[in-house]
Amino acid sequence: MEVFKKTVSMVFGQERRYVIPLFQRPYVWTRERQWAPLWDDIAELADIEASQPKDESPPHFLGAMVIQQRPSWGDQILAHDVIDGQQRLTTFQILLHAFRDIAAGTEEKQVIAALTSWTRNTATAEPDEEYKLWPTSRDVEQFLFVTTAGSRAEIEARHPTVLKRKVLQPRPRFVEAYLFFHDALHTWLSAAGAEKVGERAKALRRVFDKRLQFVSIELEKQEDPQSIFETLNARGVPLLASDLLRNYVFQRAGQTEAPELHAKYWSPFEISDDQATEEGVRFWEAEERQGRLKRARLDLFVHHFLAMKQGSEVLSGRLFPTYKEWIERDSPYKSVEDELRDFRRYADHFYSLIRPSRDSAFGCFATRLRVLDTSTVYPLLLGILGNGELPASEREGIFVDIESFLVRRLVCSRPTKNYNRQFLQLLRDFEARGQWTRSAFRELLAAGVGENLDWPSDDIFESCWNTVDAYQELKSHRVEMILRRLDKVMTTSSTESITINNTLTVEHVLPQKWKEHWPLPAETDVDAATDRRDELVHDFGNLTLLTQPLNAKVSNGPAAQKLPRIAAQSALRLNAHFQGRTDWTEHDIEARGRALFTYAKRAWPGP
Repeated sequence: MEVFKKTVSMVFGQERRYVIPLFQRPYVWTRERQWAPLWDDIAELADIEASQPKDESPPHFLGAMVIQQRPSWGDQILAHDVIDGQQRLTTFQILLHAFRDIAAGTEEKQVIAALTSWTRNTATAEPDEEYKLWPTSRDVEQFLFVTTAGSRAEIEARHPTVLKRKVLQPRPRFVEAYLFFHDALHTWLSAAGAEKVGERAKALRRVFDKRLQFVSIELEKQEDPQSIFETLNARGVPLLASDLLRNYVFQRAGQTEAPELHAKYWSPFEISDDQATEEGVRFWEAEERQGRLKRARLDLFVHHFLAMKQGSEVLSGRLFPTYKEWIERDSPYKSVEDELRDFRRYADHFYSLIRPSRDSAFGCFATRLRVLDTSTVYPLLLGILGNGELPASEREGIFVDIESFLVRRLVCSRPTKNYNRQFLQLLRDFEARGQWTRSAFRELLAAGVGENLDWPSDDIFESCWNTVDAYQELKSHRVEMILRRLDKVMTTSSTESITINNTLTVEHVLPQKWKEHWPLPAETDVDAATDRRDELVHDFGNLTLLTQPLNAKVSNGPAAQKLPRIAAQSALRLNAHFQGRTDWTEHDIEARGRALFTYAKRAWPGP
């Protein structure tokens, strides 16, 4: 076995083939779990390369690939079986082909030549050997198509966008990967204007040439690839960034101070109690899912804390080096104790976000925030929570506005990919302004223009509220959160204050399987009526909350029985709408949707 460090250009720049053995699984990577995180890392490095080409930070590690040379004869190109890393290698070939197709429309000959050498072998007369990578038999057809089509237009001509019941139908995995990377590449290359595309293309080429690195493990003929694979993927307990940070801090504290400081500031991270322990794992060690990834909570806190303190994004793979560089470069604290005190104070704020109490307005806000699953706002929230000059009443108002911003954009299907930068910019601008008021913050929050940044107005919010397929597009847990909030807003001074301890489920008043249980009236245009019901069945106007037992009893029953039982047995203000009703039509769904929107505007006031 030999181990080498190789950049992407070194892996693919030589005349060789990487063959995925037949027994390997087909290509399974997806946008949310793999493509988007990979592209985010590449884009961050490309931003650095475009603005600071002489930056000497270490290469970004992409992971390991394990290969074993195949026997070859005559003029055959050197080939390797890919034992591990086939998903990464396949993804990079798709990405590089998309980049090649875009670059072909520019005059950057150096970039085009590099991408051609990374995607094609030239010293061969055999058609199959032309390809740098050869996938499993199940993937060959689609792989060959996307790597030879030559353009996005050709790929979309074969696989056009198809909407069914307002839902975008998936295309073959390789097609989706190519289109994702083509869009991401085009957006990044053109971000500085048409005149800068060539310059940015060269910067991106340099990223593949020097900033992205594999560890290539190359097996000898006699080595058993399966045993190597199992060893590489065996379970281990690697050091967390927070472990390295702790050691770094207490080494600087000195032998005398360290024990006292540890007991005072760090030991709470290491103790267990009834509230902080989950299935035998201490609170700060337990993994927390935020977005696409699961990581130890203490590492997540370090990530958000660093981003908040520096006002800039932090690479998740460089938490400890970034923390160390920040301390040594900026000297933000007079002493190690000041550093630990501040770290502990913000950790308590982070705890209140992760373990919210529903007994306070902030706790309810934090609970809804966790349902929204938008952790990119946490650095901004930590900055606001830690601002001792911000009055409590102003802070509470700011939280209302942040929630409104997030919910309105969710309902309006706005993209979330720029949230990390947008929220950090908001924090920087708010601190620079120095006016610690809700109105000052609202002005900054409302300044965003375009779908990537805007805070949707009442008109836009209302239009989307009345047309979105809420149950399908927002998912049931977010719909439940929204309906719970509306029910709270419906409560007046004349209404009893009731705490709902039951588990509530989202119920479709017109059943999802309405064709089986709620037939269309006689003498109806069946096609038009079917389309109309299918358009409305998942809308807010048709959704409510019920306890599980009540849901089970009334779910598919006729309206004449279902609506009176809901009105009689539900204590929610949300269900008072059904009092005295025995019929439920398409018009009723639309009318209730409009009625609910009047409360949505109160729950989430606009800009």
